[in-house]
Parts: sequence; structure tokens; C-alpha cells
Amino acid sequence: MTGGILASANAYAQNGDDTLKHLPPKQVEIVGQKESGIPVIDPRAVEIKTSAELSKETGSMLISDALRAMSSSLEIRRYGPLGSIALPSFRGLPPEYTTIYRDGIRLTNEQLGETDLGQLTLHGISRVELIPASSAILLGGDAIGAAIDLVSEIPDSSSLRLGTEQTTYDHSQGLPYQSYYLEATEKVIPSLSFFVAGSSDHSTGAFPFFQDSTHPSVVRANDSATLRNFSLNADWNADEQTTLRVTSNYFYASRGDPGTATTPGLGADFPKAHQEDDQGFLSLQAKHNWEDWTGNVSVNYQSQFESYIDPLAGEHDSSTNIIYGLSGHADGQIASWLHGYAGSDYLHTQLCGSTNISTTHSSTISRDRLDSYIAGLIIPIEPLHVSASLKSEYISDLSLFKLLPQAFAEYELMPSLVLNAAYSRSFNAPTLNSLYWKQGGNPNLQPEQGDNWQFATGYKHYWHSLYAEASITYFNAHILNEIIWSPITPTWEPINVGEVRSYGWEFRIKGRADIGEKLHLEIEESYTIDSALNITKSDVNFSKQLQYTSPTNSLFIAQIEHDDWGSLAALIRYRGHEFSDPANTVAGKLEPVTTLDLTMKSRTISIGYIGFFVLLGIQNVTDIQYQDVLNYPLPGRSYKFSIQLNY
Repeated sequence: MTGGILASANAYAQNGDDTLKHLPPKQVEIVGQKESGIPVIDPRAVEIKTSAELSKETGSMLISDALRAMSSSLEIRRYGPLGSIALPSFRGLPPEYTTIYRDGIRLTNEQLGETDLGQLTLHGISRVELIPASSAILLGGDAIGAAIDLVSEIPDSSSLRLGTEQTTYDHSQGLPYQSYYLEATEKVIPSLSFFVAGSSDHSTGAFPFFQDSTHPSVVRANDSATLRNFSLNADWNADEQTTLRVTSNYFYASRGDPGTATTPGLGADFPKAHQEDDQGFLSLQAKHNWEDWTGNVSVNYQSQFESYIDPLAGEHDSSTNIIYGLSGHADGQIASWLHGYAGSDYLHTQLCGSTNISTTHSSTISRDRLDSYIAGLIIPIEPLHVSASLKSEYISDLSLFKLLPQAFAEYELMPSLVLNAAYSRSFNAPTLNSLYWKQGGNPNLQPEQGDNWQFATGYKHYWHSLYAEASITYFNAHILNEIIWSPITPTWEPINVGEVRSYGWEFRIKGRADIGEKLHLEIEESYTIDSALNITKSDVNFSKQLQYTSPTNSLFIAQIEHDDWGSLAALIRYRGHEFSDPANTVAGKLEPVTTLDLTMKSRTISIGYIGFFVLLGIQNVTDIQYQDVLNYPLPGRSYKFSIQLNY
């Protein structure tokens, strides 16, 4: 991505003015080291949902839609449907504080510092793990808000799956969004298996939205997208203790960039802007199990190319990213009461972009990131678990070295009631774009630093045919030197503004009841109260609500399932008021909104060697006209149909 892309995206996100002209590139979907999936010392602080659960609850395989069922504290800021930006925000903090990983390997790149979820799907992913910052230190010190780990599906037999997802909108004709995919696994010999996957997604981007009484139905323009993706992976069990894995991926995208829809009667401010992405990835991993220890090493290579053109504005730029990665990790039992962890990750990024230049006037910019950690999990007595870790991070172009501690303790008062507390220190280095963008980069930026605290209590209980769990969590994140993009003549410039804090409460209940021998009911409710504020006393916006953060969020999911028929799920999501500008003006206010999604999925039906299921979904059932980002409307009522064949 180019420097202008980041500047405009961040400027809009931070200040609410329409300077967003480019879409961030899709991060290459990669498979890497942590086969266990849990990259933390103690996994009990991690929220986990399988891809099957997310699909049944939302009716969508798009990660930008599916993750809306993950937690009331996780907001997905969507700029539209397929092909549009979708940025995750956790507990009211900016998107750059949520870092995305695939199998423990970092997807969020050094150039942008944000990850667009809008281009990612659940295909090939077994589950998603949401890890709060207080527990995420082993993944990355820059996960000030949270880390999201996408865990790959690991084939263990020969199979063939192909399917399609079709979407249409209320008051429109045809099928503006179409998706087709194929996945195949083959065990050539008992110790060697291959996984091949390909997908094609296409969207016209055209959906009607209400603008005003004079223009009650405007069609979104220049929001089209065509995505192509191909993966080829291989697993070889060299012996009972050693596994080798090769992963490769190629991705291509061609997308329009509509800009805002502020002109009455028009669906786009940039009717001709266009962007293309071409990305590839290759990874090799080796894993070995000893009697008490497990170790793995991996190397990976990424190549990313992007171009952007707006013929009406006379803009044309491009960028190329080359990324090399090397990592090694080990963990094992040191004593009956002590489990040890150690690891190191090296990442080299080389950026060549037409809108970036280094402080030495070179058009090629490099950054080396070296992370290392040691950690231990101590169980002095059975009810008590205590962990501690120390992570070091070095950033080459900033000559920056940080030591980041973390601690976690949990005490089981009784078999069904636990108390825990966690603390971590994290930091976020300025991105390559914010430092080296030609038109407005700021080489004097200081890294952002965060201290995260979390206290929680949880209760679980089983009755004969009923299971219930409940938890209450208090969280407090304090960040120094937050970076925002400010309108400094003649362009935008990133600056450090001081202090921000996000603190509040999360309430969660979840239960399952067997109504009959084959009929089951599941209910989940999570509610978040969050005060995300600018607490810089010298700032004119002191005590103001941070941009695009809501003081209240709620997620309610009810699902009824019959073993012989399938399932019906209802998802209700509430978001309180938000402001798109740091001054919290009336003009920048987004009103509260409640949406309802319904999803019906059949059980898998077998005919001979072939099985299939059908999924029907209605998103935004009440046809609410709303937006996650000011002047970027979202579709009204949408209808989805999916079918998957398994052989």
C-alpha cells in the first residue's frame, strides 16, 4: 500500500472528514506454526468460536460479517459489502490496536498497521480466537487492544467440497454478489496429504440505500469487486514426532473505490477510481515433539503489489512489498509445577512505493522487527495458576528496543467458580506510511505505549439437560502518545496527541438446554459498557469520546437446533451512539442502531457418497438504513442462499 492510502484512511478514521480514497490490500491468507492455535500461556482468557458456529449464526462466510457474532466488545467498522474496507476495533480502541494473525503468524503489516477484514473469508479456517491484550503478549507487543488469530483447518482424510453463496438485496434485481469455492484434500499415503482450495467472488457493489426525501433510493456506484484466490498446501509426517508443512497462496483483486455518498442523488464521490492487488505467499514449517517438549521453526516469503488510479483526479500510484519471516518456538514441562515457553520471530519488510520516501531520500524503505520472549506457567497448588512472561521487541529503522512484561493469575474458588487478573505492557511503532509518506509523513513520531489490566470472574454449572455459564470482566487500557491524523495545511499529517483510556465492563451469559431428545436451544448474550475517552488535559477535546466508539454494545444470539432437520439462529446486535470526529459534534454523530439477522441451515443430507447442506439467511431483517462509518451506507435487507456439496 502507498503512503497516501494510509494517510487518507487514518485521517478519515480519526477525524471524520472524507479523505479516504484507497482500499487497504487484502492480507494474504497464510498457514503457519501454531498448530495448537492458542498462542498464550493460559488459554482461558481467549474467546473461541469455530467457523461452523460463526457461519450458522450469521449466514455468511465473509469474515467481516462473521466476526460480528464474536463478542459485543468487538466492532467491525464496515465501509460497505464485499470489496469494501472492514476494520476491527476492540473495546473502543482504534483499529491499529487490533492485530490479526493466521496460525500465530502476523498478517497486519508494517506499512499500514491496520488489517482489512473485508477481503477475508472463513474458507479453510477451523476457528477464530479473540485474545485480549492482557493475554496476547506472546503473539505481539503491538496488540494494545487485542489479537485475532485465524486458525487453519488441518485435513486428516480425503475429501472434496464445493459450494456457492448467492446474495441479493431488497428493492434490487438479480444476484449482485456471487461466490464459488472448491476445496479438496487427498491422502496420497498415510503420512502425506495435500490440500487444494480455490475461490472466486464477484460483486457489482450496487445496492439501494435511502438518502433523503428527494432521493429515497440511490444505488451505490463504483463499489464493484472481483476476487480470486488459490492455495496449495502439503503436510508430511516424517515420523511419529516430526511434521513438515508447506503452504502457498496466490490472491488477485480488482475493485472500484466509490468514496463517500454525500452528493444528493449520487452513489459515489469517486465514480472512476480503481484499485488492483496481486499477492503471493510461500511458507515452510517443521515441527518436532520430544518426550516433554515441542519445538517448531518456520520460514515464509510474501510478495504484494498494488496499484491505484483515478483518471478524473489525475491520481496514479503503486507499491510493492517484499516480506521475509523466520521464527522458532518451543515449550515444555520443566517440572511437575512449571511449564516453560520460549520463542523468537524475525520479520524483514521492504517497501517500494511511488508515494513513500525514506529520510535518506531512498524510494526503497526497509524495516527489521525482531521479537523474543521467555515465559513460565506455575501451578504452586492445584487451584492456583500463575504465569509471567518478558518479551523484547526491536524495530530497526527507529533504533527502538522495548521490554514488555505480562502477568496472569487465576484462582479456582470452587469447581465452577474462578477469579482471575491479568496485566500486560504493549506498544505500537509508527507505521512506514505515517513516517515516510511524501506528502505528510512525520519522521518525529513517537511509539504508542499501552498498559492493560483485566479482572474477571466466571461461573459454570451443569444440570441434567441444562448447561449455563456467566462472567463479568472489568478492563482498563491506558495509552500514551496516541497517533492521529490531523488536517495540517496543505495536507494531513500524523501527530502524537497524548493520553487515551478505555475502561468498562463486559457481561456475558451463555446456556444450552435439551428441550427434547433431538431438540436443543442455545442462548448467548454479551453486553459491554465502555468509556473510551481522550484524557489529554492540554487537548481541546479533553474528556471527549474517541472516534467510532460506542458507550454501549450488545450481542444476543438464540439458536434452536433439531438433529434431523437443522438449525434456526437469530442474531440481534445493538450499537450505541458514536462520533466520527474528535470534537464529538452533532454533524459527526451516528445514531444508535439495532439490527436483526436470521439464518436457517439444514442438517447434512447424504445421498450415496455425496452429502450436502443448504443455508438460507436474511440479514438486516427490519431493513434499517444505517452506517458504521459516516457517509458510507450499508445494505438494507439482504437475502443469502448457500449450498455445499461434500464427497
